[in-house]
Amino acid sequence: MNKKTNRTKKMSALLLALLLAASMTACGGSGSSSTGTAENSSASGVSDDESHAAEESGAEESSESGEDSAAPAKADSSSSSADSKSDESSVSDESSAGGASDSSAAEGNSGNTGNTGNTGNTGNTGNASSGGNSSSGSGNASSGSSTKTEDSKSESGSGSQGSSSGNSGSTGSENSYVDQDSDLDTQDEEKPTKYIYLNGSSGKYDGEGISISGSKITISKGGHYEISGTLDNGQIYIMTDKKKVKLMLNNCSITNKAGAAIYCMQAKKVTLESLPGTVNTISDGGTHDEDNGAVFSEDTVVLKGEGVININGVYAHGIQSDDDIKVNGGTVNITAAKSCLHSNDGIEINAGTLYCYGGTNGIKTDGYITVTGGTSTFIGGVREDKGSIYCDGSFTITGGTFYAIGNTVTAPDAATTTANIIGLTFANAQPANTGVTVTSGGNQIFTLSSPNSFKTVMYAGGNLLKNASYNVIYGGTVSGANNYVGGTVSGGTDGGSFTAGNTVTIQNIT
Repeated sequence: MNKKTNRTKKMSALLLALLLAASMTACGGSGSSSTGTAENSSASGVSDDESHAAEESGAEESSESGEDSAAPAKADSSSSSADSKSDESSVSDESSAGGASDSSAAEGNSGNTGNTGNTGNTGNTGNASSGGNSSSGSGNASSGSSTKTEDSKSESGSGSQGSSSGNSGSTGSENSYVDQDSDLDTQDEEKPTKYIYLNGSSGKYDGEGISISGSKITISKGGHYEISGTLDNGQIYIMTDKKKVKLMLNNCSITNKAGAAIYCMQAKKVTLESLPGTVNTISDGGTHDEDNGAVFSEDTVVLKGEGVININGVYAHGIQSDDDIKVNGGTVNITAAKSCLHSNDGIEINAGTLYCYGGTNGIKTDGYITVTGGTSTFIGGVREDKGSIYCDGSFTITGGTFYAIGNTVTAPDAATTTANIIGLTFANAQPANTGVTVTSGGNQIFTLSSPNSFKTVMYAGGNLLKNASYNVIYGGTVSGANNYVGGTVSGGTDGGSFTAGNTVTIQNIT
């Protein structure tokens, strides 16, 4: 009996142990399966609806265990692998803030993709090709890129702004031109602007590469220099180790009564840029080297900007360059005892508004002249052998609006000129302050006059057509002209009509 009882007790204990072991095994398997499901859900990137459903069904468990803060961290890490490292740091900041749901993390990441909106900046290329303002094609790309910062923590999905493709670019303006040659050397482009403050008889400065001795201000290093104030009788003297120098003119007036007001002895290039809304004056005077001008340079001179530069060549030339001269923008008014622009190598007019009234020639070069844009007026002096334009090399006009009047004028090369040109040659000199008007089909094409007597007139503009018929009226009284361009002519003589059969048409008026 005792043996049977003991045997029964042993069997009961064994059955109890087996039941306990089976129960423990079943509990352990269920926990492992649950964990695996959570990990798989996190790694696969659950959609917003699915994640919200999961949160609602097990919100209490996830909040107590803290697993919901760990799961989005894995999801962010996975999705940010396609983004930049800076995007990863933004996601890390978001997850460390705690409590971020899968749906808000997904929206934050979509903000990073908004960086593709930067392609909108390519709209600027439309400006470069057409000569338009480069600022007009900026696009909205910056709004997409903002998702890299703390803005990506917002659930508003601001990265959707990255879909903006940017402005396509303006059709262009004659007052702006993109020069392929930079104003500064590469090493100087990112350096801070240096300042020169003129105060009548001398000046002060802020920045390296500047020295002042009395009324002579010397620039010895490349870079950009902003000049303001008035120098009554002095000089800006440039002597660098063949570096590019940009002078940013900020309502300054520079006069030298015994030489060039700006004298560039050595620089790779000197740029005179008028700052927006400013009016600047450069003048020489007295008796000095007649080969110099109010601005003299041994190297290339570039004129540009969004303000006004008035240049008075009282003794000789307005600007004299032993290299070339380029007009790339701004409003430039030049009067000179001799030539307004005088260059050994060549003259380029690409943009801006240029007015030249010379005592001998409007402009003169021993090299080439190229006109691609802008609005230019050239008036020559009274001497019989001088005129509005003298060019000893190739002369090409491909664009812009162009007026020239004087005793002589160099005709553009027909082989290289693509703009339509009309030139008028009078048998007898026409009196000063009388006008010439050319019409077509009853419409005024242009009116031009001169403060001096003249024999030749030349015009280029977009309103000229090949094979069109034109009529000439000359000798009348002009009213309402602006720098001798435009206005109304009363009276005058009928010079007859002609057909402009070629790109360059020269008509004799008898």
